[in-house]
Amino acid sequence: MTEIDASGSPGEEVSDSESSEHVAPVTDLSGPGASTPLEEDESGHSVPPAPLWAMKDRRHFFGLPGHGDVLRMRESVGLGDETIYFIDDGNSHCMVGRRVGKTPDGCVYCLVGRIKIGEYEDISDQTMRIADAFSPAHDISLCGVYEDESWVSDVILVEHYPHPADVPAEYLPGSPFIEFTVDPSSED
Repeated sequence: MTEIDASGSPGEEVSDSESSEHVAPVTDLSGPGASTPLEEDESGHSVPPAPLWAMKDRRHFFGLPGHGDVLRMRESVGLGDETIYFIDDGNSHCMVGRRVGKTPDGCVYCLVGRIKIGEYEDISDQTMRIADAFSPAHDISLCGVYEDESWVSDVILVEHYPHPADVPAEYLPGSPFIEFTVDPSSED
């Protein structure tokens, strides 16, 4: 397992030992007291809560009435550390995500990005390698999510990557799940 110093609780800054520029604003998806992302009949799908919430928070299309019918997508491809997840994002795009790691306090870090439907199809039918799933992506972000369904679904934007080449290799598909440790300087 890779260990990277990090802290991650709602409303606090998130940083790692290699960079001090990881500011983590909290985005409350639902308002006080209610957790809405899983209330859209998300049961029975192959996308776990953390990547699902992160992809929903970062997607561009929100299914406004009168803007065409969008087919709902909830898919996973791959096994183990190569597993990546997909949700719909309009008629021509989808979101791709993967679980990167977790802190001892339960914050799960997910890498998410936006790709074209044709790129999803290439990954799904194995003409594109899973390891390359984020190569064509844009709007790539590392997000922190607390998977406890009794909490309000806060998604923390930890880092935005302007280019796929900016994403650390240890966050990409095929890299092992990271057990982040708490940064001692963040403890009171």
